[in-house]
Amino acid sequence: MKNTSDSGGNVFRKKGFFIALYSCLGVVAVLAMVITAANRPAPTQDFAYEQEPTVQVGADQVDSYLAGFDEEAWFRPRQPQPQPAPTTPPPQPPPPPPRMTPPPPEPEMPEEPMPEPTPPPEPPAATPPETTPQAGAAPPQPQVATFTPFSDYDRMVWPVYGETVMPFSITSLVYDPTLDQFRTNDNLRIAAHEGDAVRAGADGIVIEIGHNIRQGNYVTVDHGNGWIATYGQLMPYTLVSVGEVVRTGQAIGGVGQPSIFGSAHGTHVHLRIERDEQPINPYYVLAERNNYY
Repeated sequence: MKNTSDSGGNVFRKKGFFIALYSCLGVVAVLAMVITAANRPAPTQDFAYEQEPTVQVGADQVDSYLAGFDEEAWFRPRQPQPQPAPTTPPPQPPPPPPRMTPPPPEPEMPEEPMPEPTPPPEPPAATPPETTPQAGAAPPQPQVATFTPFSDYDRMVWPVYGETVMPFSITSLVYDPTLDQFRTNDNLRIAAHEGDAVRAGADGIVIEIGHNIRQGNYVTVDHGNGWIATYGQLMPYTLVSVGEVVRTGQAIGGVGQPSIFGSAHGTHVHLRIERDEQPINPYYVLAERNNYY
């Protein structure tokens, strides 16, 4: 059996530091209690404080208390205790949005057609009285501008008043100053001033308006019965149009600048008359000088 007194002495020898520490702590506690009691205000009535009984601690009780104390464990540094890993639940995906189910389409009601407004009745249009054609009567014909055809015994007026600068000649040679040679000539060239009016020789209809290097600007008129007259060396703008009916002495244009083949004659009128596509001497059909000049 272990000796209690020896073990108690060893403990006190080895643990003197701790005993002194505990003693100081006890002294400090007692002083604190004394100071607190001294500073406490006196009560209005006297109370008798009962003193708590003091318990004496024996050496054997101290030995039993310190029997299981481990000195080395007191100075050994504490090992950090492993902290349990926080168990956090894995992130959960957000719940899907609630699926909206479209409401069933409402049945379409057939639209009733709107009644169209009835227009007011139109008054009956006035109809011209019907005419019953007489038996044997020819149907009416559209009116077309007509003219008196030229005949073999008629005479044409002169297109301008002036001297002859080159006569008509198809059987003998005549001198042409523009070409500087002798040759035949199927037309009559009459001198005139630029801008003078050129007149139609007889009634007729305009069948052609054009330009070439021989006649310059020209107008061709059909006088009927195969008689055709061409009026050349005119100004660029004529006074008539194709399909227009002209009358005797009517101005169809003005005297213009001569073409390259008539430049040596100066300003003049180129008059060519033909019958059934054959050239005719204008002197045979032109009348004497008249009141137009």
